[in-house]
Amino acid sequence: MTNKLYDLEQEVRKAIREWAEAHPDNDIDYDGSLHEIVDGAVPIYTGDLMELAAENINLATDMPELGPAFDGSPTPVNIVASNVYEHLSNIAWEEWQTIEAEREEAEAVN
Repeated sequence: MTNKLYDLEQEVRKAIREWAEAHPDNDIDYDGSLHEIVDGAVPIYTGDLMELAAENINLATDMPELGPAFDGSPTPVNIVASNVYEHLSNIAWEEWQTIEAEREEAEAVN
């Protein structure tokens, strides 16, 4: 059985790394690229979102800080989508912090 949330996390990590490689002197928060990467990783189909919620009950039961996704109505699908976005956003920021630490370490060596 595959873990779809883990797969999404890995896709986001990979996309953040690819962005960092393509923009070695830039901060990902400057132009909103991190948001675009995360937003693009969130599934939009109800079935996909419900599969994610079945894997991780917190996606269905936590109240998202950003409020419900899509049209803002507090439906289960909108809440799950928002929680997926917030989860993947945290993963993206963790990866970005790792990249920044790696950049600082590389500069210190040179």
